[in-house]
Amino acid sequence: MVEEESSEELSKGIAEELGLRPAPSYSRVYRGYGLRFASLCEASLEAVAYYYAARSNEGRVDPRQARRVYEDLVEALARSLRPLPGAREALRELSGLVDRIVVVSNASSQEAVEEALRMQGFMEYVDAVVTSRLVGVRKPDPRIFLYALGLVGARPDEAVHIGDRGYEDVFGAKNLGIRAIHIARDEPPSPIADAVIASVEEAPEAVTRLVGEKE
Repeated sequence: MVEEESSEELSKGIAEELGLRPAPSYSRVYRGYGLRFASLCEASLEAVAYYYAARSNEGRVDPRQARRVYEDLVEALARSLRPLPGAREALRELSGLVDRIVVVSNASSQEAVEEALRMQGFMEYVDAVVTSRLVGVRKPDPRIFLYALGLVGARPDEAVHIGDRGYEDVFGAKNLGIRAIHIARDEPPSPIADAVIASVEEAPEAVTRLVGEKE
C-alpha cells in the first residue's frame, strides 16, 4: 500500500558525503555489474553499502563504516516510500474486518520496509512484515506467501491478498489458493483476480464482499 518515489538523489547524496566522484546511485551500482535491478527497493542495500565503503577507502572495507552507510541507505529508502492515497484509512478499516494483516513485499531490506511503515503510522494496523530479503524468495514464489501465512497461523483458503501487480501478487496468491484482489492502477485488470479495484480505498468493501461470498 505504498508507492516508491525516486531515491536516486538521496543515494547520490550519501555517496557524495563519502567523497565519491562521480557519485554512483543504487541503479548505477547494480546495473553496472549486471545484478538484478527492477526497482530501488530491490537493490540489496548491504551490497550498495559495501560498495560505497570500499570505494571511499581505496578498496578496503571497514564493516563498521559499511554498517553506518547501510543505516543511512535504509533511512533514505524508507523516506522515499510514500503511502498510496487512502492507504491509512483503508488499513484502519481492514483491521476491523479481518483477524490479521501481514505486509508481503518484494524488497531487499526488511528494515527499510518496517521503518517506512513506522514513519507512516501503519504499524499499529500490521501484525507482521515479510519481505523477500527476510525469506530469500520473491513473489510470486509460493514460499513467501506460505511463510506469511505461517506467521499468523492461517490457511491459504482463509486469506485474501491485495496487490497492484498481476503476476507477482495475483498469480502468486491464486497459485496457492489465496483469494486475490488486484488494485489495477498501472496495469490492465487481471483476468484471474477474485476482485479488481481501481484504488486502495475500495479494498475494505472488496474484502467484505469476498468474505461474505466465502461464508
